Amino acid sequence: MSDTVIFAVVLGGLFVLRIIGATVIFYYILPQGDRCPNCDAATARIQAGWIGRLIPHLRNRWCMRCGWEGFLREGALTPEPQPSEMSKTSG
Repeated sequence: MSDTVIFAVVLGGLFVLRIIGATVIFYYILPQGDRCPNCDAATARIQAGWIGRLIPHLRNRWCMRCGWEGFLREGALTPEPQPSEMSKTSG
């Protein structure tokens, strides 16, 4: 085997491993749940494009309070307010 081929295979392998390692690290840096990382408000789920089909454990979210849009990992969801709680705050 030629030295050039060995060099290309090793260099290409290191490049691929670097991309895989960075992807795994960035995945675990993303927060879990449905809370906005900027203002800690509940976010709304929006339709994901191709990345949502590629990595189904990511959720494309949008914050109605501050306008943040991005990805969050699956996690605990904020409970919906009960009708009795909503009537207490509005009345």
